Amino acid sequence: MAQRTGPTRAEVTEGVQRRLDATLHALPGLHLEPVPAQFLRKPDTPTGVRVLRGGRLPGAGDDAYEAIAELWRESGCAVVESAGLLLVEDPRGYVISVARHEDEAPILTVASPAVPAPYLDRGLVAGLLAGLGFGCLGPCLTTLVPSALIPALAGSTATYWAWLPLFLLVAGGSLWFPDSRRFGLGLLVAGTLIGLPVAMTFG
Repeated sequence: MAQRTGPTRAEVTEGVQRRLDATLHALPGLHLEPVPAQFLRKPDTPTGVRVLRGGRLPGAGDDAYEAIAELWRESGCAVVESAGLLLVEDPRGYVISVARHEDEAPILTVASPAVPAPYLDRGLVAGLLAGLGFGCLGPCLTTLVPSALIPALAGSTATYWAWLPLFLLVAGGSLWFPDSRRFGLGLLVAGTLIGLPVAMTFG
């Protein structure tokens, strides 16, 4: 049986959250406004992926930088301070950073050590399955519903294509938002490959 070579994604996710909570407790009054991981700065890694958590620290000033730096320095971490950036390197591979951009609220980011990338992207797989269902059922449903509501459309082949605008709207909206982009890609690919042949065959 193969032995594990490093921490699991669940373990590093828990580690990221613990370090995020510890950082926020470095100074009373620190408040985090969460930012989606896609918009956080990710440290470079040659292999694998990192789990990210973080957000804005409204109202945080120089005292927050000093308190956070002192917290992690006392914990035995390497702390690097430069203009507008506080960078902490945890002995276990976690990276904590506080970055300030001009007059904007500082951004606190905690990144896990690199973990192996998953074999299957869950968002992409979910999109593929949704696209499969949309492509198979879409042309049929948009034929039955309009025909039932408007008898004059009964037998018209145009109704086989009525699903397409809705499909493109859902897929386009999913691709627009970073959090659902992988889902949108799977939906678009599977829905197009299945739905268009079905509509062309019956329409």
